[in-house]
Amino acid sequence: MTGPGPHTDADEVLAQALADIIELNKADLQLDDVLYGNHNMIPHASAAIVMPMGKVRTLAGGSAPGGRTQNDLRVTISLLWSKVGDETTERKACDARATALEAILHQDTTVGGLIIHGFVNQVERGESPLAGGIGNNGMFRSVIMMYSGVTKTYLSP
Repeated sequence: MTGPGPHTDADEVLAQALADIIELNKADLQLDDVLYGNHNMIPHASAAIVMPMGKVRTLAGGSAPGGRTQNDLRVTISLLWSKVGDETTERKACDARATALEAILHQDTTVGGLIIHGFVNQVERGESPLAGGIGNNGMFRSVIMMYSGVTKTYLSP
C-alpha cells in the first residue's frame, strides 16, 4: 500500500487497501489466499475474501460547490476455514484467525490516511457453503466481518 493520501469516497478503494493489509499478514494469519470480490469457490483450505459493499453519504456542509459529504464506506471480510480436524479444534482455530485479523485491521484506523477512522463493527460466526478447491461442495467454517470506514469529501473538486 502506498503512503497517506487524500480521503476516499470509494468503497472499492478501501476494500483493496484492506485486502493489501491482509495479504501482507497472510502468513501470520495462516491463510492460503486473499481474494477480492464475490467468490463461490476458493482454491485452498483457508481464505479471506474482501468485498466492497457500498456506501452511505450524508450532507456535512454546503460551503463548497456541490457540498461536502460524510461517507460511511462498507466492506465485508469473510474468513473461511476448512482445515480437516475435530470441530472443536478447528472452530477455535478459525475464530482465533478472525480475532487476529481484527486486531491487525485495528492497528491503523486510518488505513494509511485513506479514511478518517475505520473499524470492524460487526462479526458473525458460522458456516458458509462453498465449493472446495477440488470441486466438492462443502461447508466452510466462517467468520464474516463488516468493516466501516468514515471519510469526508467534496462532491465536486
